[in-house]
Amino acid sequence: MSQGDGINRRQFLAGSAAAAMMLMVGAEELKADPPPPTPAPTGPPIGCGVIGLGFRGRDILSALAKQPGANIIAICDTYQPASKRGLEIAPKAASPIDYHQLLDNKAVDAVFVATPTYLHRQITLDAIAAGKHVYCEAPLASTLDDAKAIAVGGQGSAKIFQVGLQQRTNPQVTHVLKFIETGTLGDTAQVRTQWHKRTSWRKPAPTDAREKEINWRLSRATSSGLVGEEGVHHIDMTNWFLKSLPLSATGMGGVLAWKDGRDVFDTVQLILEYPNNLHMLFDATLASSYDASYDLFMGSLSTILLKENRAWMFQEADSPTLGWEVYARKDKIGDETGIALVADATKQLTLGLKPAAEKPPDPNAALQDELSQAVGAFLQSVRDNKKPDAGPLEGYQSAVVAIKANDAIQSGSTVSFQKEMFDLA
Repeated sequence: MSQGDGINRRQFLAGSAAAAMMLMVGAEELKADPPPPTPAPTGPPIGCGVIGLGFRGRDILSALAKQPGANIIAICDTYQPASKRGLEIAPKAASPIDYHQLLDNKAVDAVFVATPTYLHRQITLDAIAAGKHVYCEAPLASTLDDAKAIAVGGQGSAKIFQVGLQQRTNPQVTHVLKFIETGTLGDTAQVRTQWHKRTSWRKPAPTDAREKEINWRLSRATSSGLVGEEGVHHIDMTNWFLKSLPLSATGMGGVLAWKDGRDVFDTVQLILEYPNNLHMLFDATLASSYDASYDLFMGSLSTILLKENRAWMFQEADSPTLGWEVYARKDKIGDETGIALVADATKQLTLGLKPAAEKPPDPNAALQDELSQAVGAFLQSVRDNKKPDAGPLEGYQSAVVAIKANDAIQSGSTVSFQKEMFDLA
C-alpha cells in the first residue's frame, strides 16, 4: 500500500481534547529561562554483560558504549569471529565462550540476551536465577511454552526484567499515545501496519554447520517468521494503543521471492480481529522495500501515521480544527499534507525555537536512537528499581499473538485466542 492509498485526510485534531492537545504540541506560554539539563545518572556504574554477538548483540554493545554509567564487563558468543567483532566495540570486556562464566561474574549486574529467539529460554532463565537484571530481545521466544516460561521467570524475579519492545520506550511513540488517549481519532475504525524490506534474510557462512546456525530465521523449527521477528513490534504497539488484545488471527503467505529451500514465508498478510469488530492488517515482505514500514491508526475524526520514528496527523474535513497548527511543521505525505507531531515541540518552544521551522530528523539516525532509548530506559529502571513499561506480561502477550498468528499464516487459516492464553497465572 502506498502512502497515498487510503490516507486522503485533511489537517487535523479532535476538538473534544483541545486543551490537552495544545499542551502536548507546545501551544503554551513561553518561559523566559530554559529548563535545567537532564541530570546525569547517579550511583555506581552498572556492570553489563551481552550474550549473543550477532548484528543485534553488537548494536546493543554500541548503544551501551554511549550510555553514561554503563560498564561493559563481559560479552559472550560461541562463535569466535563474532566475539572478536564484539571486542572491537568493547575492547576491555572479558569474552568467555560459555555464558555461564559471564553469569558467574559478580561484577555483571545486568545481562542483555541477544541470541537467536529460539535460544532465549534457558539463557534467560539462567540469568534470572543468577540474580541478574535482564533485558531480553523481542520476541521472547518462538514457542508458547518457552515464552510463558521466560515471562513467568521474569515476573517472579526480584530484579528488573525488560523485553525489547522498543516502541514502549520511544518518546515519539509515547507522545502519539497521549494524543490517542485524548480521543483524537474519534471512533477507531481500522489499523494498518506493514514491514517491507528487500533482503533475503540469508547470511553467508564459512561452513555448512555455521550456515545452518546463522540462518535460523529461515526454518520453521526455529523461527516464528516475519510476523514473529518483525511483526511483533507492530502487534505490541496496536495492543498498547487500543488497550485490547485480539480475538482471532487470519493469515496467508508464501515463498515468493527467495526460493532457496527455506520453509519460512518471505511474504505474509495477517488480519487480527479485536473486540467491537475492529481489525488490524499487517503486511510484510522480503521481496520489496517499497514504502518501507509504518503504522496507521484510522478513526472517524482523524488518522495518525507513524513512520521512521516520525508521526503525522490528518483531520477529516468535518472535524473541528484548533489554533495550534501554526506552531507545527507540515510535511507532504503522498497526496496530502500532514501536521507533524514533534515529541519535543514543547521543549523547542521553551527554548525559543520554532518547531514548524526545525529540520525533520534523519530517519536512519532516529531508528538507531530507538535502541539506545530502550537500553537507556532499562538501565534507568535498574537504577530506580522501577518496573519497566515493557515488562514480562507485555512481552508475553505480544509473543502469544505473534506465534499464533504465524501458525495461521503458515496454515492459511484462522486461529482463535482464548482469554486464558494471555494470562501468566
